[in-house]
Amino acid sequence: MGPSGSGKTTLLNVLAGQLTASPRLQLSGLLQVNGQHISKKAYKFAYVKQEDLFFSQLTVRETLSLAAELQLPHLASAEEREEYVNNLLFRLGLVNCADSNVGDAKVRGISGGEKKRLSVACELIASPSVIFADEPTTGLDAFQAERVMETFRQLAEDGHTVVCSIHQPRGSVYTKFDDIVLLTEGALVYAGPAHGEPLAYFSTFGYQCPDRVNPAEFLADLISIDYTSSDTIYFSQKKIDGLVEAFSQKTSTILYATPLIRSEVFRSTTRLGRKSVVKRKVGWWRQFWLLLKRAWMQASRDGPTNKVRARMSVASAIIFGSVFWQMGRSQTSIQDRMGLLQVCN
Repeated sequence: MGPSGSGKTTLLNVLAGQLTASPRLQLSGLLQVNGQHISKKAYKFAYVKQEDLFFSQLTVRETLSLAAELQLPHLASAEEREEYVNNLLFRLGLVNCADSNVGDAKVRGISGGEKKRLSVACELIASPSVIFADEPTTGLDAFQAERVMETFRQLAEDGHTVVCSIHQPRGSVYTKFDDIVLLTEGALVYAGPAHGEPLAYFSTFGYQCPDRVNPAEFLADLISIDYTSSDTIYFSQKKIDGLVEAFSQKTSTILYATPLIRSEVFRSTTRLGRKSVVKRKVGWWRQFWLLLKRAWMQASRDGPTNKVRARMSVASAIIFGSVFWQMGRSQTSIQDRMGLLQVCN
């Protein structure tokens, strides 16, 4: 948690393996899970991006079914995939909109909160142990934001480790967090339990949270820089530098962390839930066929766009046909034919 530009998304990208070292960027440090050095390949990671990208003409059920076919080749029969998808729909609260088109800015579809839960459902298909979410409440109203965070809370209670970045959550959303990491300008201000300890820790420096004030708002204001004037910039920057230095001295070697466990998507509620690790991937021909099928479903159902394309094709045929009508077969018509081929391409 932290203000804009504090490095939340960059940190998530590095932890999730979305950001690799390059000539302009150097990554250092050790990856430890439960205090032991381990490879990232030992755990399955899922990453829910801030922007939801879906095919607008596909329904929620079709989106999950195609994702299940791509990621779960061991579910050979259609009945097994349907059962698996139905369990996901019930678990993520998407049953009511299962047969509705996803939609986009031009086509009306499901709501923003439902799209976010659909993103989570697509990532849950492979049964990840760790779920990273980059500001999952962006663009949602207060109610939808709470519903999305409640979904993440339920996933955490089911055994998944959920790590998400958030800017300034409402009070009811903040209460769902177990641990928080406060960042400002790429520096660590606090890391530890989310309830009780942060306010007690900052009170030792003379920063008291007023009564009936959202702790998240108090913390966000405390670690933000006030750009109103040069004086406010100086004093707020000095305050933040002091907090960063104090916390670095307090925890120079040990940071608070919760244990990470391997998880299953459905525990033991269904026979399919026990298959939490996918060892075999879909072949390239199967991948090509499924992606082609998805693209065809999207293109064939987009009525307005297809009408525009058909009208443009007919208009182009009439124009080119009238210009190049009755071309001869002599040597002089070769240039005309080359011009027609260029225009048609």
